[in-house]
Amino acid sequence: MISSAEEKGKKDKAIEIAKDLLDILDDETIAVKTGVDIREIKSLRKKSK
Repeated sequence: MISSAEEKGKKDKAIEIAKDLLDILDDETIAVKTGVDIREIKSLRKKSK
């Protein structure tokens, strides 16, 4: 069984990967490849500008 701490760690890592991909991939592709919700990707993109 995966603990909530492990789940948070996995999500945090996926978000970091998504941030790294913002300048080279579109939102939908990042969402598919990282598993991060597309709304969160759009939010990350707005914050990065």
